[in-house]
Amino acid sequence: MTNIPSTPLWSSQRRRVQTMVLMVGACTAQAFAQIPANPDKPPVWIGFDDAFGIKTNTSATAIEWGIQAAMEEINAKGGVLKGRPLKLMTTDNKGITARGKDNFVQLADTQDLVAVLTGKYSPISVEMLPDAHRLNVPLISVWGSADPITDHDHKPSYSFRVSLKDDWGVEAMMKRLSSRYKVRQACAILPNTAWGRSAESVIQEKSASSAIQFPVVRWYNWGDASLMAHYQACLSARTQGLLFVGNEKEGAILIKEIAGQPQSMRLPVVAHWGAVGGTLHELAHEELPMVRIDFIQTFTFIKNKRPRAVYLADWILKNTDLKSTLDIPSPVGAAHAYDTVHLLAKAIDIAQTTSPKIIRDTLEKLPAFNGAVRNYSRPFTQDRHDALDKSQVLFVKLTPNGQLIPQD
Repeated sequence: MTNIPSTPLWSSQRRRVQTMVLMVGACTAQAFAQIPANPDKPPVWIGFDDAFGIKTNTSATAIEWGIQAAMEEINAKGGVLKGRPLKLMTTDNKGITARGKDNFVQLADTQDLVAVLTGKYSPISVEMLPDAHRLNVPLISVWGSADPITDHDHKPSYSFRVSLKDDWGVEAMMKRLSSRYKVRQACAILPNTAWGRSAESVIQEKSASSAIQFPVVRWYNWGDASLMAHYQACLSARTQGLLFVGNEKEGAILIKEIAGQPQSMRLPVVAHWGAVGGTLHELAHEELPMVRIDFIQTFTFIKNKRPRAVYLADWILKNTDLKSTLDIPSPVGAAHAYDTVHLLAKAIDIAQTTSPKIIRDTLEKLPAFNGAVRNYSRPFTQDRHDALDKSQVLFVKLTPNGQLIPQD
């Protein structure tokens, strides 16, 4: 056996060979990693139910953008389960609870469906819970904030949330009234639904130890043509500010009626985000600048340098007619849904199955993930099925052209 002398020339040549081998290996590994999902393999389905049929609702489309952006990204990198593509199946509940329940059952019956994402209408998500637990299919809310979506007696729980939760979201709204507008005596106008009752429960609990009190709580029903009687009750009680829970149609009614009051009788408003999950800026275009109103959010694309947030914004702009990240409607829905699909993909690959029951178990054990919304150190645990917390809260103003501008 001949030993090759370790001369400087040989050492240099050996380093070059080693470098070339490493480069070839890295390129091969990169090429292998970038092989896209095989469209001929059976897809793995994710369901999504929302009120696509309500024309003023922008949240459903934004959520679908987030889902599709994540799926395209994941499928381009090989999909899940050794090359199977992720695919989306949508249903339209039109804002009707019974239709939403039927849609959930229909989606849950799909072969190789791993979970159903739910959207803007908390009462519909709450009413889906019995079927989710009867059928053992994960329900993941990517918008609805009502506490009962994840706070219930079903064990083990099949409901998860990547969204705001009223327990800390409504509390943040209360603090906003107190800190930004110096309100001590406040009024609340709430819908007579599971969402409104969730908010009222937080108000009652948190105000007991808060600087802000709510001597007036008023209830309205979906479809009410006016909220003036409720607003007048707030004025009559000499409250100094208003906490409002509602969607874009009710928000437009309230803003128009406040704008019709003398300047001294226009209370500052802190509103839940359902109102900016639609075309509120079109419904109350002229009156909007006349009312002091802040909206709660958990995410913004504006000045957001998180890599996945930048990717998602770029994807939306490339796949729509929108010209600027400022113009993306319902941004929280897009970002929550994008992160949720990535978390589901991780759960699928860890579990190595499409069994919804095993996916449920795996979601509780996911490793850290850096998403568009936040860094998830542990997205979920056995005792916590909410992936976000109060550190994501911010408040925005809505401009007459529909832009949501973060505020201090």
